Amino acid sequence: MKKTIKNNLPFIIFLIVLYFLLSFKLPYYIDTSGGLIDLKDRYKIDNEYKIKGSINMTYVSEYRATPITFIMSKFNNNLDLYKRNDVMPSNVTEDEYNFYGEKSLKEGSDNAIITAYKKALKKYKIINDKEYVTYIFEDAKTNLKIKDQIIKIDGITINKKKDIYDIIKDKNVNDKINLTVINNKVEYNRYAYILDGKIIGIIVSSDRKIETYPKIKSNFEDNEYGSSGGLLTTLSIYSKLLDYDITGGRKISGTGTIDEEGNVGEIDGVKYKLKGAVKEKADVFFAPSGDNYKEAIKIKNKYNYKIDVVEVKTFDDLVEYLKKRN
Repeated sequence: MKKTIKNNLPFIIFLIVLYFLLSFKLPYYIDTSGGLIDLKDRYKIDNEYKIKGSINMTYVSEYRATPITFIMSKFNNNLDLYKRNDVMPSNVTEDEYNFYGEKSLKEGSDNAIITAYKKALKKYKIINDKEYVTYIFEDAKTNLKIKDQIIKIDGITINKKKDIYDIIKDKNVNDKINLTVINNKVEYNRYAYILDGKIIGIIVSSDRKIETYPKIKSNFEDNEYGSSGGLLTTLSIYSKLLDYDITGGRKISGTGTIDEEGNVGEIDGVKYKLKGAVKEKADVFFAPSGDNYKEAIKIKNKYNYKIDVVEVKTFDDLVEYLKKRN
């Protein structure tokens, strides 16, 4: 065996180095173009309308860097390298990061259902609304914990997210507020100080139970998270509530968050989402108004992409665009 190892030592060393280059995980992440996710099966609605076109959520492909992909990213303009702290802040554990993603997805889904049913003039009712702390900024002056469900602030019961903002807006900078929260079924008393901008340095996500008429059932993949698919999710649900094909038989794509008033918010990675839509031969790409749209147009013009890039501030903007082209 010693003789065999000695005779093959260079090859063995090569295999060890190759394995290291291909598999060792560095504290970096790489983003590149993704693709499309057809949303037709994400939600099921009683007696839903079947469209001939397709409505697709776009995504960014992200993976941990290895030594070889780290080197490749330095020479490939289609690969963006990020430090771990750019993707997952140092003060957040992976479990807490996943909790933020899961609650963001649920809130985005709830907002999509509310907006779609409202726009389609269908009935819905919010049965329960829970508010969770999903992120705490480093400059926050608080002992709140991620996963805290906010029950009361200064003795006032919190029934929806707006209640939190209404209380904070009447406070002054450096005022202290007292919060009653539940975490892992245990009740705690917490505090937070008001910062500049009438904020307390946290992100709160809503988790609602919604009763709809007709009934709707969601079906998410285990690895899905975040709220960037809210706009297209809203369109997918809305299309099922109509009595005509709003897509006009086209392949629709895009990105953007949605709130329950139908306002569209900006997201990260728009250039990779557009590239993924082009790769999958989408006919139109909806982009949030502002920097997202400007970046998408810049990429489209740079590579002469044959796709309609449409700027939207609200869900109504998207619907009006599609109606005019049906």
